[in-house]
Amino acid sequence: MHFNFWKWEGTGNDFILLDQREWSVLPDEQNIARWCNRENGLGADGVIFFQPVGPISASGMCNAWQMDYLNADGSRSFCGNGSRALFAFLCGQGWMEPAHGVLHACDGKHAVKWHPEFDVPAVQLLDTAPPADAPCWWSPSGIADFVDTGSPHNIEWGQTETISTLDVALHGSAIRSHKHYAPDGVNVDFVARVSPVQLRMRTFERGVEAETKACGTGAAAAAIADFNREGGANHRKVVMTGGELIIEFDPEQKSFKPYRNVWLAGAAQELARGTSNGVRWLVASMLVILFLGSALPSMAGELRTPSIWTDSVQVSVLTGSPGSYLYSAWGHTAIRVTDWCQTPPIDWTYNYGTFQFSEGFYARFMRGQLDYRLAKSSFGSFQQDYLTSNRAILEQKLELSASDARLLIQFLEWNHLPENRVYAYKFLHDNCSTRALDAMKMAWGERFDAYCGNDAARAKEVTYRQALEPYIEGDPWIEAGIDFILGSRVDEPMPSCGSSFLPDGLMAQLHHAKLDGHFIAGKPFELLPPQSSWFRAVRVSHWNHPISMAALILLWSLGWSVKRGIQFRKDVSVRRAERWLGKLVQALAGLLGVILMLMWTITDHQDTWANWNLIWASPLLLVLGLARQYSTRFADRLQSILAVVILLFIVGVAVVPQFVSLVSTLLAWSVWLSLDPWKWPWKDGNRTVFGRNNVI
Repeated sequence: MHFNFWKWEGTGNDFILLDQREWSVLPDEQNIARWCNRENGLGADGVIFFQPVGPISASGMCNAWQMDYLNADGSRSFCGNGSRALFAFLCGQGWMEPAHGVLHACDGKHAVKWHPEFDVPAVQLLDTAPPADAPCWWSPSGIADFVDTGSPHNIEWGQTETISTLDVALHGSAIRSHKHYAPDGVNVDFVARVSPVQLRMRTFERGVEAETKACGTGAAAAAIADFNREGGANHRKVVMTGGELIIEFDPEQKSFKPYRNVWLAGAAQELARGTSNGVRWLVASMLVILFLGSALPSMAGELRTPSIWTDSVQVSVLTGSPGSYLYSAWGHTAIRVTDWCQTPPIDWTYNYGTFQFSEGFYARFMRGQLDYRLAKSSFGSFQQDYLTSNRAILEQKLELSASDARLLIQFLEWNHLPENRVYAYKFLHDNCSTRALDAMKMAWGERFDAYCGNDAARAKEVTYRQALEPYIEGDPWIEAGIDFILGSRVDEPMPSCGSSFLPDGLMAQLHHAKLDGHFIAGKPFELLPPQSSWFRAVRVSHWNHPISMAALILLWSLGWSVKRGIQFRKDVSVRRAERWLGKLVQALAGLLGVILMLMWTITDHQDTWANWNLIWASPLLLVLGLARQYSTRFADRLQSILAVVILLFIVGVAVVPQFVSLVSTLLAWSVWLSLDPWKWPWKDGNRTVFGRNNVI
């Protein structure tokens, strides 16, 4: 079978993560052991199967997930570091909120969150019974404790020097298999007290049957056992071979009551990802094991930059094809850096197109104040996303000297610093593609000719709207919405280098770019061939097409308008249903106008400003509805003004300095008909007919 996998690490413990939704039957113990084998398998301390168990939002997010942890020998248990790694992974995928969530493990439900102080994933352990005295098999002090923190732990106390040189495998395996803990066995922790708030620990884990670089439940057990004996602060830092873990718990504790609110926090990071065909692992990213920093919800972590780049360093520009979702409908640009002479080899991507879900995300998006950032990740991770979504990747290798490549990488590294990586995203003017071009300009200065003055789009006076057209015409409803919401600014010819706001435009432009008078990029070649047409397409029936719907509204409005005109001429009262039809059309158009006005006045989306669709989709239509309730004379005058202005707009639509789509034109006619334009010239003495009872 074919399945995806991710390899993650939590403070030294490494795990294979598998989406249980891809499995009809879980693998047996032999397969688990084979995968975790470090000599001829992928190598891991355990395997984690995950699947959602709560409601999934429209964005694919769920805050309750099942976590089934299997040790390297196939046995099932709870794993503290594994749960933190899974939480960080789910946040990074955009499947879980970093603020809070729940993991359902074999021992119960565990709350998870992103630790606000240490900026690392944290998991809450279940209430833990007070430590019990345990037989002492090794401890020179003659002191040992037993604590169950979701997994059972035998804690042997010693000195730092003794533990550092201890044969953990020898002594740990003997205690783990002792008949006192039969038949299930126990994890064995050798712990030294370094200070009142710091412990040093090494662990022999059952299920792995070897020493591991860290143990989350063991660190929590050691912290609780130390507090139980020594008291003091309600937190401990436990230092292990794989790193440090922070354990916090409620300070008020009585010997006969369990420890509550026990939280385990520490770093977690992605090591690799890939796919398997069921016979052997197929992992592009396994060419390099990435040593990452603490994971963030939007990024797995930080890649360690070499102090010296070798002469084999190479830079290329990647262009991703448009995806099936609207946010990916325009394609994507990233910069790839390789240096195969490094140890381990380097194959990275610099990506200006990442953002982070956090509090107020949607409000910032609506205001046009969304922050994007430059992310650095493995090329294998980048490629896997396109493999799973059936999207293509084209690569343009840049013909650069090693020194010029270093200049560009140097700028990218500076730009990737935490204080520099965030920027205010602007769809048409500052995005993943324009930033990639700006990076080259900043790195090489006047030596670089981006071919802006003679680019094809500028020569043909192409507008932004025309440049967007191929990417949205395959989705008629999106096309209608974007044509409606974008204002007159997008109908001005694009400025110099304007076409580079699209990844395809940048790819075409780089083909003509020069450095020191020499072309730097040839034609792109396919890393991943497209599996379908380059542009996204959505199947829409003729009856469900926006033009068809707008035409039906127009015909409906026309029919009722003609009927009302006949009734008006015959001085017959207009029925309530007919009055409500016009009011409904006007109310809907007025609400659309409010949206356009808000996009103009309270947001930073400059491309939606000065929108001529405000003439027919006018907020004054809502004012008209209110005016009818209080002032017939004012309502009549406003209605006649709107009818004249909208008619002038429709007649002169060809000369309006903005593209007006057929859908908008049909809707504008509908609004005009709803205003009963056939009645406004009629007079009755010195008084207009608008005051009659039979007129809307």
